[in-house]
Amino acid sequence: MPGAWRTLRCLAVALLLAAAPASNGAAPPKPKLTLKALPTHGTTSTLFIFQAILQGGEDSEDLYCLGTEWIWEEQLDSSINETECPPYVPGETKIDRSFSEEQSFRTPGPHLVKVVLRKGEKQIATASITVRVREE
Repeated sequence: MPGAWRTLRCLAVALLLAAAPASNGAAPPKPKLTLKALPTHGTTSTLFIFQAILQGGEDSEDLYCLGTEWIWEEQLDSSINETECPPYVPGETKIDRSFSEEQSFRTPGPHLVKVVLRKGEKQIATASITVRVREE
């Protein structure tokens, strides 16, 4: 019986190793941006709140101090938010992964809203959503 227990233990270890995430130096998943709106339907007097959440990617300097560009279809322009940030300190600096903005729309109909996260000139992630606006 001692040999059988050794075999079972070896099989259990092998199964655990097979189920563990591989640490073969593979790159972490690319960051993904999701964009939500509250509410998704409203009137011309509604103030819509948009929240973008960045998921994935490593907490590293590559995702630190990102600029946000909010593109409002109705205005045919965009608003860019860039911030001054203290130097990045590995293991200590908190990475912001939530970004929000408020906007109202003057005309009824569907309105496409897009947010782009940038590190300098490099685009990190983008997301969009459509909200619907009706007359008062």
